[in-house]
Amino acid sequence: MTDPGTKAPFRLGLQTKILAVVGVCVLGPVLAMAGYLFQRNSEALREKVRETLSNQRRLRTDSLNEWIRQRLYETKQYAFSFVVFEAADAVASGRADAPRLVRELQEYLVSVLGDSRDCESLFVVDPRGEVVASTRRESLEPWARELLAKIAPKAAESGSETLVSPLRRSESLGRPTMLVLRRIQVRNRTVGFVVERLDLRQLEAQLHVPGPDPVVFWLLDSQGHVVAREGKIPESPGLDSFPAALPDPATGREAVGEAMLPERGATLYAVGSLEATEGYVAATVPAKVAYASLEESRNRLLRVGVPAVVVLFGLTFWATRRQIRPILRLAEGARRVSTGDLDVYLPTKGWDEIADLTRAFNEMARKVREGRQSLEEARDELARTNEGLKAANRTLEALAITDGLTGLYNHRHFQDTIDKEIRRSEREVRPLSILLLDLDHFKQYNDRWGHTEGDAALRRVAGQVMRCIRSTDMAFRYGGEELAVLLPSCTKEQSAEVAEKVRAAVATHAQRPGRFGGKVTVSVGVATFPEDGRVARSLVDVADAALYAAKAQGRDRVVVAGPTLTPKSESAS
Repeated sequence: MTDPGTKAPFRLGLQTKILAVVGVCVLGPVLAMAGYLFQRNSEALREKVRETLSNQRRLRTDSLNEWIRQRLYETKQYAFSFVVFEAADAVASGRADAPRLVRELQEYLVSVLGDSRDCESLFVVDPRGEVVASTRRESLEPWARELLAKIAPKAAESGSETLVSPLRRSESLGRPTMLVLRRIQVRNRTVGFVVERLDLRQLEAQLHVPGPDPVVFWLLDSQGHVVAREGKIPESPGLDSFPAALPDPATGREAVGEAMLPERGATLYAVGSLEATEGYVAATVPAKVAYASLEESRNRLLRVGVPAVVVLFGLTFWATRRQIRPILRLAEGARRVSTGDLDVYLPTKGWDEIADLTRAFNEMARKVREGRQSLEEARDELARTNEGLKAANRTLEALAITDGLTGLYNHRHFQDTIDKEIRRSEREVRPLSILLLDLDHFKQYNDRWGHTEGDAALRRVAGQVMRCIRSTDMAFRYGGEELAVLLPSCTKEQSAEVAEKVRAAVATHAQRPGRFGGKVTVSVGVATFPEDGRVARSLVDVADAALYAAKAQGRDRVVVAGPTLTPKSESAS
């Protein structure tokens, strides 16, 4: 046996030898080839993704241009109508037959509006912007009156007497709106304007991408401010700037690149001009989604490369087998120890790592004999720790699907659950009802009493919901102050009764005693599978429409979806 106190001479360790052989024969060529292939694949994919995104942006822009041109053509046709310019001329001239002609104009506007699904309302104003006739009670917004003066210069400059307004918020309507204005000219004299108020739902439909396509579209004004975000028009358009480059005004070439968008992270974008009106159309797609195939290519390369490495490593191992014979002796000794034979002693030769390992093995065998009891105690402790970890995992799983404020299921679990419940209801041929609840005037409640009291009110409402439903029903926090309840095997009539029970319970028992906190009520929309929708999205949309109707009818009530939205109950106040 070698004296442990003897100083070891210089040595080239076995580990160094094996790693050197593996690095030269296996890892070097494989890693170099994999890196080269991945880089070329990445470059090609990035170019393809940008080209595809640009093409989709152009297609959507062409569709939107065509839609706006159709609206311009419609407004032009209305302005050329004899009924329109005759009535406008009579009003402007103060003729005695003006009242009769205005009535005829009113009837004409109502008749043509019935044939248009893209127009929300249609009206005629005099040169000062005062409404002469309209399909409903209308008034021209102050910012729209300013546009009337721009139509004449625009006509002289471009030959067009029609102007499309920017997408702006209407204070009289309390929501965004968009107008098409056409000058009415009689004998080279402007006698009024035809105004078409566009239905913004149709504009959103132009920006909507059907199916699972991850590309979303934005509409920007001439300064690059967002007027439609991801296919939806915000309540106050034009407040936020699009956080990416716009096309070069000098060349007009579209801007394509990658930027960090708020709440979306790394995103690819393509921005181009909208010819029919001043503004831009932007198409965006998350970089993670766009480069998903690149990740798949990387995984595929690994699936191919790892077996190749294994084969090459096997050949390398065969070449180095003669240098690791001492390891075989250690393996035999370990086998004997595993069978319970702890009286093992292996001879040691040399000063490399194997010799050190052999000495350590001999010492280990001695300690194993002395520490078997300690190992068994450690095993028992480990078993107890594993049980604790399993319990913690179960708790984490519950937290992942639970809303921390209300204790209800969260929105993500709602999306998973409603799809499963619809499929189950379809298989078992039974109904499935959904309730959408929204706390009335919750923003004003928060503004007056504070968010802490608002959170407390939301928890009280959630508690009343849980008391009013069955154990087989499921309640969710749908988002903000909105709650959702799924009622399996519950008909529309039964679900309406449950909704009324919840509404009454909230109005009676969800109030906070004392001088802090205002009255809390909820509006409820009810929809049922399959009559109101056969897929999750349509069923939720119908319930949301019923909820919107409940709020429009005065809040603190239940409205059931159907051919005509019907209130189940009304507030006692």
